Parts: sequence; structure tokens; C-alpha cells
Amino acid sequence: MILARGAVLVPDPALVRPVGVRRGRGYEIKAPIKVRLVAAIVLGVAAFGSASEPFQQATFSYDALSARVPVLREHSYVVNAKVRPVLLFWIGRDNIGAARITWRKGAGRRTFEFLIGSDPARAPRQINRWGFIVEELDADNAEVLGVMRESNEETIEEAKAKTARQDGDVSAFRAARTSITGNRAVSGTMTVLAPAHLTYRELEALLALIPAEPPSMRTLELPPGTQKGFLVALDSLIRASVVPCRSADGAGTNGVITISYVYNRTLYDMSLLSCDYEPQLRAKTGTFADVVDGRFQVRNRTTKDETKFRVSYGISGELRGVPVRAVFRPRWWMEIELLLDLGKGT
Repeated sequence: MILARGAVLVPDPALVRPVGVRRGRGYEIKAPIKVRLVAAIVLGVAAFGSASEPFQQATFSYDALSARVPVLREHSYVVNAKVRPVLLFWIGRDNIGAARITWRKGAGRRTFEFLIGSDPARAPRQINRWGFIVEELDADNAEVLGVMRESNEETIEEAKAKTARQDGDVSAFRAARTSITGNRAVSGTMTVLAPAHLTYRELEALLALIPAEPPSMRTLELPPGTQKGFLVALDSLIRASVVPCRSADGAGTNGVITISYVYNRTLYDMSLLSCDYEPQLRAKTGTFADVVDGRFQVRNRTTKDETKFRVSYGISGELRGVPVRAVFRPRWWMEIELLLDLGKGT
């Protein structure tokens, strides 16, 4: 297939069912972009209209986002990775990519963004995998966009084979858009074909290829108190845990309630399983003072699947509430570590 002047939009098979054909297992919607790529960390999105009016979906524009909601702070991260060729040991490589977390605030709105990707120039076998999440919220409404290069390898052998034969001019990305007004979420997913050479550094080029609306949308009524995205839910849980996890009486997770959130018409529960206060955390990118090491879990209410991850975050000064280290395993044979880069950030 030739990519001409833009992306080729392919309706998501999970949303398209031929007449007279039953919805089988092959059409089941897979785990969300956020949990699979990052089951951990924080941030940003696109919304339209005034703070008192419902958001209207449109093609994502960074210029428009910056005009609506200015950057409050932004931090960069070094990405390290380990693979486990056999069960007995891990093989690791540092600095194979980068990540960025951005907080925005202004005019009654908050925005969280999270970008993560491998760098083909540094990653083993020139792997080029990356994704992005953005969530913009006001008091009643939210707009969420998530996009990730498709990757469904279940074993390291499958990953090696797929990397060895990736020689096309086009790559497939899975995108999901959700508009939330009050307690109603309208979501849809799509597959977007983009030039294979695009990396996380060319995020805006990819975003420009994503249509304003998926070919099919579904509506979900949200229970009261549901957070409007993974990033805002994690940010809320981190802020709620700072005092109890730091307390001298060892209160830990006592009083830190589980938070429910929605992503792509699915409800999840996020909880803090345990936490430890560390006066000093030494990492490869530097030393961080006053840190809480938290172990989190996300549970899919539909499938009952559980995903665990760790985030260490500051609890004082300029790094209060900021992740300084995160560890997650998108596959049993792969572990990803993010470390705050002290040389970059605002």
C-alpha cells in the first residue's frame, strides 16, 4: 500500500462487524494503550470550546493546545531496557530511548502528557516503538487521545522475528479518542498508517495524520467519581499518598483509596499496594532526596486482568509529585525503566 499525502485510515476490526457474522474472540478489544506501554506515570490532551462548554473533537494541534493551556512544568527521562531470553537472567542496555512528561494548567483547565519511545539509532536491532497519551480536563469535560505503534509480540522470539522483517515504508499505529461530558464518555479506536521512519521526535507529524473522529463511536455511562483518564488518576493517587507514605508512624497506604478511571470505554481501578519512604534514592542519572517508592496496580473491571508497576516520586520541593523513576513490564520478558534526567526539565 502506498502512502500518499497523508495517512490511510483503517477502521478498527474491533468496531467493524460484517452483517450476519457473530462477534468472535478475534474481534475482542485488546488492553489499552496506556496499560500496555506504560502501566505507570503521568500527563496531557486536546479540547475545544470554553471551559463551560463541552469539548468538541477536532484534529489535534499542539499550537492550539499551547494557546489554550500553557506549560506548567516539563521533565525528560532516560529510557533503559532489559530482556529475559531465558527465565534465569536478564540482559540490559541503557539509554535506548527517551520519555517526556508535561503538566499544563490555565483558564480552568489541566492537561497531562506522556511521550515515550525507543531511538532506532541506539536501541537493539534498531527497534522503533513509541507512544503518546494526552488528557485535557476542565471541571466537567475531558478529551483524551492515545496513540501507539502496534506491537503484539508475546515472546522475545516473536519480537526478534518481527524486527528482522520490518522493511516496509509504512507502520501501523493504534489510536484511541475519548470525549467525556459529565458522566458520559464517547470513545472510538482506529488504525492509522504512517511513514515507517517516524520516531517519537516527530510526534506532531503523526498527530496530524489522526482524523478528528474514529469511524465508529461507543458511549459509556461513568459511575460517580470516575477519573477521566489514566494519567490524571495516577497523578491523583500520587498526591494523595505523599503524606501517609512519608509519615513517621508508618501509616503507609492507610487512607489512600482506590481510584477508578476510564480509558477507551473501559473502566479500571488503580490502587497503591504499598509504599516506602527513602531519604535518598541513588540512580544512574543522579541522586534524589525525599522520595516515596510506590507499588501500584491497575485492574480491568471487564477482564479482571491486573497490571503492576512501580513509580518513585518526590515528596518535597520542586520534585513534589514528580516521578523520578518508573519500572514496568509490558511483557513478561521485557522490563522498561524510566529515570528522570536532571540535565533537562523546566
